[in-house]
Parts: sequence; structure tokens; C-alpha cells
Amino acid sequence: MTDHHAYGTSTHTAGELARPVSDRLALVFTERESDYRGVYRLAKGHVVQIEIQPT
Repeated sequence: MTDHHAYGTSTHTAGELARPVSDRLALVFTERESDYRGVYRLAKGHVVQIEIQPT
């Protein structure tokens, strides 16, 4: 079952936000590019997938 949560920030870019989240969750974010969504960051763990994307 997929569980989605959305959070927002107006003070950080997607790249700036990926750094502290990566440190705290011990995940590695890679930059991805999509024609539909633009540039976003993706981290995959054993049971979790986290995406950080600009609005």
C-alpha cells in the first residue's frame, strides 16, 4: 500500500532541503529530471521512497 504525505517550505530550495533530510534519515538523494515534473531529488530505502520536488 502506498502512503503519500506532502509538506512545503518557502525558505529552502529542493537541493537545500535534501541535505539536512539526507543527514537525518541516512538516505542518499540523487537528482532526477522529468519533462513532466522538472528537476527533483529522489532517495530510496529498503521500505521507503522519498521525493523532494519544487512547487
